Amino acid sequence: MFATTSSPLGRRTVWAALGLCCALACAPSGNAQKILNPQQSNPQAEQIAEIQKVVDRWDDAVDQHDHYGVELVLAPQYIGITDQGEVENRDELVSLMVMKGAEHYSLQQKVTSVRELGDVAVVNGMYDRLYPASRLSHIKARDEKGVFSQVWIRAHNSWQCINSQRTLIADAVSASQKKKADKAKGESLGHDLRFHLPGRHSSDDN
Repeated sequence: MFATTSSPLGRRTVWAALGLCCALACAPSGNAQKILNPQQSNPQAEQIAEIQKVVDRWDDAVDQHDHYGVELVLAPQYIGITDQGEVENRDELVSLMVMKGAEHYSLQQKVTSVRELGDVAVVNGMYDRLYPASRLSHIKARDEKGVFSQVWIRAHNSWQCINSQRTLIADAVSASQKKKADKAKGESLGHDLRFHLPGRHSSDDN
């Protein structure tokens, strides 16, 4: 079976080879495949990367106000539900982009999960929509973050989004903002909210 050798190094090599053969023979087929191919592909990661490439083209088209680029990413039957609860199709979305005085913003969408069912994929992720400040219009910059759920269909050797729903995540009010709001509320009521001891009056009361 193996050529005999008087060298200690040769004998160790033979026993090591025999041990590996026994391990592969006794191990289940799945484990043996992992041993032979440690760099096994991850289907979920590949699906996310594939959809993310198309999503990045969507983001770039929005950033550049490229309505043609948006039309390539969205299916003609596209229906979207905005984070304000409004329903819009592809033509309405594109019209809002090119209309005069349209508010410009940048969009970043990150895909977190993909479930493919044949030529249909259900995609979930997070988005970040940034509106820049405008000195002329005295508009402050604002950042809106949320989550999305989308349905994509395979078309023309690529993917197109046919349905999208976004949900805005409201940022928690900071402690300083809450304190200012409480102070303004107290002043609007016109009440003195300071603590007074019975029978004692402050100089402001005289």
